[in-house]
Amino acid sequence: MALLLLFTGLSLGAQQAQAASVTITNGTDWKDTAGNAIQANSGNILKVGSTYYWYGEHATNGTFDKVNVYKSTDLKNWTFGNSILTKSSATELNSSKIERPKVIYNASTKKYVLWAHYENGSDYSLARVAVATSDTPDGNFTYQGSFRPLDYESRDMTVFVDTDGKAYLITASRQNNGGANNSMAIFQLNAAYTNVSSFVGWVFEGAYREAPAVVKKGSAYYLFTSQASGWYPNQGAYATSSSMTGTWSALSPFGDPSAYATQIHSIATITGSAGTSYIYMGDRWNPLNLSDHKFIWLPLTLNDSARTATLNWYSSWNIDAAAGTITTPALTNHAQGKTATAISSASASPASNANDGNAQTSWAASSATWPAWWQVDLGSAKKVSEIDISWFMYKGSEGYYKYKIEYSTDGVNYTTIDRTTNTTYGFTTDAVSFTARYVRINMVNAVLHNNPNNWYTPTLHEVRVYGN
Repeated sequence: MALLLLFTGLSLGAQQAQAASVTITNGTDWKDTAGNAIQANSGNILKVGSTYYWYGEHATNGTFDKVNVYKSTDLKNWTFGNSILTKSSATELNSSKIERPKVIYNASTKKYVLWAHYENGSDYSLARVAVATSDTPDGNFTYQGSFRPLDYESRDMTVFVDTDGKAYLITASRQNNGGANNSMAIFQLNAAYTNVSSFVGWVFEGAYREAPAVVKKGSAYYLFTSQASGWYPNQGAYATSSSMTGTWSALSPFGDPSAYATQIHSIATITGSAGTSYIYMGDRWNPLNLSDHKFIWLPLTLNDSARTATLNWYSSWNIDAAAGTITTPALTNHAQGKTATAISSASASPASNANDGNAQTSWAASSATWPAWWQVDLGSAKKVSEIDISWFMYKGSEGYYKYKIEYSTDGVNYTTIDRTTNTTYGFTTDAVSFTARYVRINMVNAVLHNNPNNWYTPTLHEVRVYGN
């Protein structure tokens, strides 16, 4: 990827800002400066002065425990600030669910306003929003209550403050007699940002989208969402508009078919002395153990003229918050475009689809026979440091693959990396260290969530074989 900060002709200030570059590492357990696990799921980041405040919720046994805030100046080192909302903040929070909390600032009232999805502690029948306010970004927020906006259902939601000061609630709702979350609704907030003042309109009608996140760049608005598939990852998509009131474009996919095993919760806009960058902030949930949660942050590229959004996977990357710039590792995908073979191929899904650089295409075997294999010839021996695989998923019967990575220099003698203990759905990334010409993915089995028997046809969306 191109370096977003050029190293020629830097001013002294830009050089100093570059020196503050820090590394974001995905897929690991993130800890605060005291060494404790960061508990801030599905929240957002708000900048006040030179300090970033990271808000998010913490649940225990599926019910609300607290909304926490952490503080940082470099986006890497986070200090715990406060539990701004807890079960004792209000009676109705004693046994509840508070999900996807977002904090915005009202410049007129000088109040910090928290919005969240509110449910009782046992199910998802209430479909409300909850609101709380504070005079400071990390103070104890005063709970204002929960309600259905203009009596519409509201579940996964976000709030967005436009450059003109108007604010909006975007939420998964129910249109007419459809199912829960069948359409997304947009509301304008009142002047205090503590309630809704009007219904703006429906978007993605009948599409069952959730997990909304909004970012504005120039005159374009980008609305990101996921499909509704419980705690399982799926293909994220976005639409664009010239106004928050619409009309919105058709949905376009981003990332890979599992959004790199994440669900989006917000987009952080980082503006510094040398530019503005955007961070995709996602949750990686483990459906088998929801407490096994990971934060996934990735650089998000927004194209002004084409109004497109591009999200690529990086196990680690760098950001300089003072400069507002991002750098990504100089890795080469040795597999892309090289000769691929497989145990068999369906007529419309050749082996070459799994290393064509497009995760929206896929190789599929000609039958549901397991185990199965797919292989790429790198052309010559290459040093390999990472293998990323985008796996097939079928909405409603998600499966994780038990697999082996096999590599060889001569195509005859292979060494095996055993990944048959894998339980990650949709996307896997393996740090490796070997030199080889041939890399084979041996698909041993798939374990399906909703079916005891594996009826999947072995399928790969994309295999990336990275090295320097």
